Amino acid sequence: MTMTQRRARGAMVTANPTQGVRIDRSGELRQTAAGRIALPLLVAHNGARLGEGDLVLTYDAASSLYADLGRLLAHAVPSAADGAGS
Repeated sequence: MTMTQRRARGAMVTANPTQGVRIDRSGELRQTAAGRIALPLLVAHNGARLGEGDLVLTYDAASSLYADLGRLLAHAVPSAADGAGS
């Protein structure tokens, strides 16, 4: 299994959009009538669209996700000193 593959409830998840189960962002974030944040997602299997749905987050959950993403991005993005952009 490569770094871009993993098992998810019995189905293979890969970086290849035509292989395995994929859940991708399918639109813009929006605020719900209850004031929560909705992230639209698309679910596909082996390239075939299965359906769409929203991941609905409270303010606290969205803030936590934002902080987690920031930490991951800070470690994933090469710095200019590492030769990025050359």
